[in-house]
Amino acid sequence: MQLFRRRKAKSFFKKNDRRPELKTRRRIFGRANITQTASPYSHRGTSNLKLRKKIRHTSLGRMAMPPSQLSRQKLSKVKKIIIAILIVFTLGGLFYFTFFTEFFLISDYQIYEDGTQITSNLKLNQTASEILANQNILLFDENLLSTALLKDNPEYKTITVKKILPKTIEIELEKYPVAANIIDIIDGADGIKIQKKYLVNSNGMIIMENEENPDLPYIRVSTKQALGINAFPLDQEKLDYIIKLVVLFEEKFGIKVSEAVYLKQAREVHLKTEKNFDVWFDLTKTMLSQVDKLKKALPKLDIYKTPLLYIDLRITGTNAEKIIYKRR
Repeated sequence: MQLFRRRKAKSFFKKNDRRPELKTRRRIFGRANITQTASPYSHRGTSNLKLRKKIRHTSLGRMAMPPSQLSRQKLSKVKKIIIAILIVFTLGGLFYFTFFTEFFLISDYQIYEDGTQITSNLKLNQTASEILANQNILLFDENLLSTALLKDNPEYKTITVKKILPKTIEIELEKYPVAANIIDIIDGADGIKIQKKYLVNSNGMIIMENEENPDLPYIRVSTKQALGINAFPLDQEKLDYIIKLVVLFEEKFGIKVSEAVYLKQAREVHLKTEKNFDVWFDLTKTMLSQVDKLKKALPKLDIYKTPLLYIDLRITGTNAEKIIYKRR
C-alpha cells in the first residue's frame, strides 16, 4: 500500500507539471511542514530596505526627525549666515583701510648710487618728489618712476625702484661706465684751434670736463663750438665701434694705437699708431673684414719695418682685397 502511494505521487507530478505546495509535500511524503519566511536575501526583504531608504529622503522622513535634530540644523544655518556677514564686513574694512586711509601713502624715498645714499642731486629729487606725491604704495607702478628718471638723467644705465612697506620707496642707480677720452678740436672764428679734453661714458655722454684717463682709448673729434657736461660728441653706436676697433687692432697686430680720429662727415676713423703711420677704416663696413684684409697682406707689406705714412683699407667691390698704402 505504501509503494502504491509513492507511484501515485510520481504520476501526480507529471500530470500537473509543477511543484506542489509545501503542505502537499507533507501529505505525500510524510515530511515535516516547512513554511517560507522573509529573509534579507529574499525579494520582499530587499523591497522593504529600498522603501525605508526612500522614506528617509522624503519630506515625510524629515517631518519624522526628532526635534533635537531639527534645532541643530536651524542653528547651523544661522551660524553660516553670521559667518558670511562677518567675512563681508571684514573684507570691506580691509579694503577701506588699504585704499582710503593714509597708512600706505608714500611719505619717503631714498636714492642710492653704487650702494651709497645720495641726497644732493636736485634733478633726481625733483622728479621723484613730483611723481611720488599722494601715491598709494600698493597701487604705484615702479616702471613709471624709473622711466621718468632715465629720461631726465641719461648718465644712468639702469634705475631700479623697490617698495618698502608701508610708506618708503628705494631707488637704486647704476651709471654707465667711463669708456673713453675725448679730445675736442674747436675751430675758432679767427682760425685758431682750441683743444679741450673730456671723459665720456659708454653711452657717449660727457661726464667730466678737463679730465683724462690714460688707460682708456683717446678719440679725437672736431666741433665748431666747445662741448659741455652731458653733451654727446658722438653717438653710442659709433663710440662702441671705435673702442672695439682699437682693441681688435692692438690684439691682432701688437701695435698700440695712440689715438683714433673720428671723421663724422666722411664716416671714417683713422687709427694713429705708435709706429707713426695711420690706418684708415670705413665706419659703414665691418671692422673684422678690414682688419683681416690687412692681416693677409702682411707677407708682402711689412708694417713693422716699412716706414709708412698711411694704409687705406676702405676699398671694397671687385678689388676687395686691394690695399692702398703710402711710404714716407
